[in-house]
Amino acid sequence: MKKKHVLLFILILITGLVFSACNYYTVPTVSEEELAMNVAGTRSALATQSSVETMIVQLEELKNQPTCPVCPTCALPMTPTPSPTEPTMEEGPSVITITPIGDQNNANCLKFDYLGDVNYPPDTLMKPKEKFTKTWWVRNSGTCTWTTQFKLVFSGGEVFGSQGKVSFTQDVPPGETVELSIPDLVAPPTVGTYYSYWLIESPYGNRFGYGPNQQWGLGIKIIVTNN
Repeated sequence: MKKKHVLLFILILITGLVFSACNYYTVPTVSEEELAMNVAGTRSALATQSSVETMIVQLEELKNQPTCPVCPTCALPMTPTPSPTEPTMEEGPSVITITPIGDQNNANCLKFDYLGDVNYPPDTLMKPKEKFTKTWWVRNSGTCTWTTQFKLVFSGGEVFGSQGKVSFTQDVPPGETVELSIPDLVAPPTVGTYYSYWLIESPYGNRFGYGPNQQWGLGIKIIVTNN
């Protein structure tokens, strides 16, 4: 009888060992405290993920916005403030004092008479690139004085290598005669007939010639030839 009990005990023990070996099908038991901790951890992870996703969306929106639509605080280029030890000076247009010439409101203020060519009369023959100084003899037939602020100015034709303006070298009162010259002229390099015309310009910018309406300029006429 005792042998039967022993055999039954051994059989039960073996059966228990077999079921224990196949324990991977058994669902582990979880306590309420462990379950609560797992739920809290899951919620925290989900909240963190949601915050990160929200930040990413906000950064994308900021990146796509226009730069500084209203700029009360935009960084604008600043004008450097002068140092107290380095005073600044504003440069204005240069002031030119014009020497009085007479009554400009007088219709006869600016006039002259052409008296003749001192040298190089019309149709003078010249070599290509020949240098020369042209001079005329004129009279101040107006009522105003010509000062050294008056100029001979180019008005048409060939400039002959000049700057187009030559200042007077002396004052010429009304009624006086004077020689007016243009130095450092150069004949053109190509053969042909060339003309050049010059007027007198007052310091106020008035230009005038001779003739009935002061419309004729002092002229140069040369013929460039290789002969």
